[in-house]
Amino acid sequence: MKRYRIIIVLISTLFIVTIGCSSQLDNEDFSDMIGKGQNYTPPPVVVEGPTLKDKEGWKIDSIDGKNFIWYTYQNGAFNAQQQVNVLELDLSNPDYELEFVALPQSDSLSSVALKHDAVGGVNGTYELDASFIKTNGSIMSAITLPEGHLRYWKHEGAITYDGYKATIGYGTKESYAYNSAPNIFSGAPVLIEDYKPVGETFIGDVSGINLNTLDGEDYRRHQGVRHPRTAVALTEQNKLLLITVDGRADLAAGMTAKELTGFINRYFEPQNALNIDGGGSTTMYVKNSNLSTTDVVNYPCDNGKYDHYGQRSVRTFILIKKKTNDQLFDSGDGSMENPYIIKTARHIQNMHKVTYSKGTVYFRMEADVNMAAVEWQPLNATSPYDRIIDFDGNGHVIRELKSKGNYASLFGVLCGVCKDLGIVDADIVAENGGGILAGYIGSKIPTSAEFTGSVENCYTTGKVSGADAIGGISGNIGKPSGATYSSIKNCYSTASVTAKNETGNSRAGGIVGIVWAGGILENCYATGDIISMNAGAAGIGAYFDTAPKGCVALNKLVENKKNGVNLGRIAAFMGAANMNVENCWAIEGMEILSAGVPKTDFSSGIVGVQKPHDGETKSKEFLSNMQNYLDAGWGNSWYYKVNAKGYPILLWQYNREDYNTDITGH
Repeated sequence: MKRYRIIIVLISTLFIVTIGCSSQLDNEDFSDMIGKGQNYTPPPVVVEGPTLKDKEGWKIDSIDGKNFIWYTYQNGAFNAQQQVNVLELDLSNPDYELEFVALPQSDSLSSVALKHDAVGGVNGTYELDASFIKTNGSIMSAITLPEGHLRYWKHEGAITYDGYKATIGYGTKESYAYNSAPNIFSGAPVLIEDYKPVGETFIGDVSGINLNTLDGEDYRRHQGVRHPRTAVALTEQNKLLLITVDGRADLAAGMTAKELTGFINRYFEPQNALNIDGGGSTTMYVKNSNLSTTDVVNYPCDNGKYDHYGQRSVRTFILIKKKTNDQLFDSGDGSMENPYIIKTARHIQNMHKVTYSKGTVYFRMEADVNMAAVEWQPLNATSPYDRIIDFDGNGHVIRELKSKGNYASLFGVLCGVCKDLGIVDADIVAENGGGILAGYIGSKIPTSAEFTGSVENCYTTGKVSGADAIGGISGNIGKPSGATYSSIKNCYSTASVTAKNETGNSRAGGIVGIVWAGGILENCYATGDIISMNAGAAGIGAYFDTAPKGCVALNKLVENKKNGVNLGRIAAFMGAANMNVENCWAIEGMEILSAGVPKTDFSSGIVGVQKPHDGETKSKEFLSNMQNYLDAGWGNSWYYKVNAKGYPILLWQYNREDYNTDITGH
């Protein structure tokens, strides 16, 4: 039986050079320049080579400079005549985007391309029951064939796309289901894995086997006999290649998987490549190509003729589109004066498609949004975390947010501002650093002020879990940049929080997992159950390098599953000795357990380094009186009365007039 690797391969390696600049201009800052004088020769500039390595036999049509190129090959290869079309798209260019399309009913590529205003594209992947298909966060097919089925091999690898970057690599139906990318098409075989031509050996040793006697769906015949092919490839320079190889004709012999691998490798040398389909489905579209009335440019063979009109109707497509930000939202241009207006789940998904290279992008919600049908990928979860935003919830809520993976949350790493937003009934499954609103508020060590973050007047409900550094609002609050601080102020969470590491760090907090030195946490409360599978649970925050201020633990349960001293109503660990914790309270009667044993010794004053802090014990009556919070400095963000269940509510929640319903999470 053929064995399949289950490694997901990152297809593009991003090298980041961070250069720190001092505010002082002195000789020390420029010491590397002293003494070079006129004899100094600057280092050579690295010039990116062409994607097509050998132009012989190729026709090249630069549709849009180096951003969008169409290559055509009509020449011999492997002792046969071949017809190959390749579309190259620079995914780093903000003017273009991919759209993965999956339809409930079959249609032709040219028809779908016209409806979606595409400038290029190819048919997508194999039949639904053999494929993992996910578009815009919605899973259309999760592979229903049983393991061992003759066609089960057809999901060996996948291409993913998040609106900004793509990946190609090995996977399984389980890993695809866990992957937070909003767009995933599986396929097979993987042709090139990190420059290794693995497709050349996909069918194994078939010596002595007449492949034509095997079933047509047997992977050895399917990939060992010449057919039309459709493939995708990615270069290390973030160039996407959509590839069609025609076949079943005298002028187009088609290729085996081994031949296709060698052909792609010879001419383009991509880092990764994947076959996604072939046969009669192989079709490519280029808008205004003038080769046919349908703008189909290859020779699809489903009509048995060597012309451009043999399209097969299918259900999946990969399209190239010219991006226009003004079509992605209800209105707006993303400026401070005219923010993008969000009213639907699609508008939130389209935040991934915005150009972020020109500075802060502004968003404002003008309706509540339900994300139940979306497997959300955090907005800013990939290095260099340079999507700088100002997000105004405007007194609206996002319901049923679901996110998995690294920094699972709404924002990932929030660089910028989020205010006046509620996230209701969230379900977050993180690796490290997870929260409902963010994995990090600001970068851990920001290189400039724009990489700090702030959250104010927000709340979350639902559940969040992950390995370590898990919080009801954020996994972490990062360090400051100069005098600009990352912060969470005037917020609350009713979410249940679980840190799942059973050994090592397993830090969980009702609001935040970790507050790094200089981070700010003020005037917040939490009510959810907080659990560490090892040690490190706390009602407000697990670890503090900077003391919290004005935070209130109203949790019913805080629990370490294993015995340990690091368990606290406010904090499990104080990162430094003698920190002054101001106006932090905990409700009387909270159940706080270490390996099932109730904690009875509470520390409310100055504590030592790495020790827990429990805050001042207050009665339910005291904590149901909003005046006590206001006297402690909670300010104008809060309504002057608690709600019907005795909990503080934000002023904007009161103005919605549904503050006594379950929308608040109480």
